[in-house]
Parts: sequence; C-alpha cells; structure tokens
Amino acid sequence: MSAGRLTLAVPETTPLSWQLRNLAHCVGMPLILMLLAPFLLLYLPIFIVQLRRRERTDPEIVPRPDAGHVARLANLEDHDITNQFSAIGSLKPGLFRRWTVTFILWVIDYTTRHIFNRGRLARVNTIHFARWVFLDGKKRLFFASNYDGSLESYMDDFINKVAWGLNLVFGNGVGYPRTNWLILHGAKDEQKFKHFIRRHELPTEVWYNAHSGLTAIELERNMHIRKGIEQAAMTDHEIREWLKLF
Repeated sequence: MSAGRLTLAVPETTPLSWQLRNLAHCVGMPLILMLLAPFLLLYLPIFIVQLRRRERTDPEIVPRPDAGHVARLANLEDHDITNQFSAIGSLKPGLFRRWTVTFILWVIDYTTRHIFNRGRLARVNTIHFARWVFLDGKKRLFFASNYDGSLESYMDDFINKVAWGLNLVFGNGVGYPRTNWLILHGAKDEQKFKHFIRRHELPTEVWYNAHSGLTAIELERNMHIRKGIEQAAMTDHEIREWLKLF
C-alpha cells in the first residue's frame, strides 16, 4: 500500500447522527427496563401461571407437510451457497401471547443491535440476515432470513445450538411443538419442528444477496485479511496468524 501498488476502497464514514441515535438506544433500553423492573417482578408469578396453563393446553399442529409443497420450495433452493427462507404464521389468540412476543422481539432487537453484531448470532455463524415483521394488527408474524448451506443444516444449527431462542419466538405461534417454561422442549422435538417450519414456509420469489458465492465465514475472513493489509506494522506472530487466513 505504501508503495502505491495496492489501493483499497475507503470505507464510508458512519454518520455522527446515527452513532448518537445508536448510543441513545444502547443506553436507553436498559434504563427503561430498570424503571419497569419493579412492575415486571410483581407480574412475574402471574405470568408464570398464565404461561404454564397455556403450555399444557395449546394444541400442536405438526402433520407431515405436503410433498408437492416441499418440492416447490426445494426448486427455489440451493442455486448458490446462500439460501433464502420466508415463513408466515398466526400468533396464538389473546393478548398474553401478543404482548409476550412483542416484548421478546424488543429484547432480540436490542441484543442483535448491540451484542450479537459481530458476524454470528449466539453460536450460529451462517446467518446473513433475519427479520420478523408483525402483520394484521399483530395477529400474524412474518419471518425472512438469508443463510449459508441447506435449509436442513440451517434448522439443525438452530435446533442443536439455540433451540431455546426458537422457542421464545416461534413458540407463540399456533400449532408449534409444545414448549415448557417458554424455552424448553419445542424445537428439540426435531421432526415436529421441521414439519412445522416447512408447513409455514413460503416460496421466496425475490430476494437480495449482496455477496454472491461467499459464506458469512468467508466474509469475516476477508475482513481480517483487509485489516492485515491496512495495518502499518505487525509482529512475527501476527504475520503468521494473518498468513493462515489465505
């Protein structure tokens, strides 16, 4: 670089206004939770009773998905190393489930914005993008995601590593495999969970991939390669570690 033989694009500067808003969000939400803590603690025993009563009676609706539906979905998959996933479902009736999933998504929004923002979600490092959107006055929920590998490996990743996270959100949907204490069981019943997901999956007709042919892990590796190129000096150990990236 110093000799002028290598030119790297200059990264765009993050606007100061965005940084200030992000800082306010980072600090503001914990403050709000601290203010609400006394009321949340008072409500907690009532919440547990309401939750357990529903978990014991909510029906499971997990028949094997129609083979034709699965085939149509499969035709849209595995054309690149990255795949798309779209699904929609109805929330279980009543304000209890609606308020529960609203609060959970509020917390997820915070953690993915300020904690899990370094190329992985918990122990899952195959996700490029994921978003939940409420529809029909919060009676239904739409989920969209881009991920590396096949849908089967994507589901296995979550089942084996963060099944409790799946249960937190999707466990509030009609027909989901029965959970216990909101985070236990549910997605751990592998076949029921996979049947549930396939039945609610939609064909994704249009989607965007900013880095075709590159996995999330490769993108992270490329980032470290660039950092090494930009670094003015490195120790022998740092040079050896950097060369391992190639």
